[in-house]
Amino acid sequence: MRILVVGGMGNVGGRLAATLAKRGNHVTVLDVRSSPVEPYVVLDDCEVLVGDITEKAELDETFRLGQFDSVFHLAAVLSADAEKDFDRAWKVNMVGMRNVLLAATSYKVNKVVFSSTTASFGPGVEEPVRVDSPQWPVSLYGVTKVAGERLGVRMHYRWGMDFRGLRLPSVVSPFGAGGGVTAFCSQLYEHAVGRGHYQFYVEPGVGRPVVYVDDAVSALIQLHDANESSLTRRVYQLGGISATSEEMALSVLKELPNVQFTYEPDSTKNSLVKSLPMYVDDHDASDDWGWVPKYDLQGMTKRMIAELRSISE
Repeated sequence: MRILVVGGMGNVGGRLAATLAKRGNHVTVLDVRSSPVEPYVVLDDCEVLVGDITEKAELDETFRLGQFDSVFHLAAVLSADAEKDFDRAWKVNMVGMRNVLLAATSYKVNKVVFSSTTASFGPGVEEPVRVDSPQWPVSLYGVTKVAGERLGVRMHYRWGMDFRGLRLPSVVSPFGAGGGVTAFCSQLYEHAVGRGHYQFYVEPGVGRPVVYVDDAVSALIQLHDANESSLTRRVYQLGGISATSEEMALSVLKELPNVQFTYEPDSTKNSLVKSLPMYVDDHDASDDWGWVPKYDLQGMTKRMIAELRSISE
């Protein structure tokens, strides 16, 4: 199978591309970066293209030459960066999404898998948040993801595209600390192992549902591989591990008791994180395509510490 991973140099995209290549697929990675965020991710078996999805003619040529069977679209400007640069976020997340979907339609791509976010829900939504709960995000990132979902579903009904979206919670990975307002979910591990201390920019009782990066990759592949007849909807979501910053810190202290954690909340970031849902219902993913996470909070903490230690050796 010929697969394109858009945003394939990111912390999720790199592992996804490497995993797909190991399965014997011909994988092409498209990104504005020329090397993966995770330096130990091996993409030797992938074709790597440096390109910009906002440049429609360039993207169309990639699709024309690639003759892809499937596309994973992961490229996006994340929440904190989107708030700093509205124009760039709009161009990448909105124009780029449109360009990918139009190219997929024009060049007869069989399947498009889109990584969305549980940040597409805003404050006040009843929890646990159902997959069809109202989406009124307060962040620009969330707004663009809602629009991306709707556009993909529209392409399904208008053109018959096999569009599949997956709302991810905050993804925890050794190099997942950049760009998002929930970066603390990865930063706390990096700083705990590398520096022995971490200062949270959110309050102790503020948290997010999180998922370990390997579980996120597995879920994206599971959704891609699922028989279309088993799907009851076009967009699914993962509930992940619901944990406050304090609970995540305590999980680290069970493994590294000498680490120091302090709190100095940033009012803007703290309020943005507080606007996001804490508990997300993902039974549709479990029922329709067998989603079961491998890692709980302590298992994820142990895995993160082990990975970060191996990187530093």
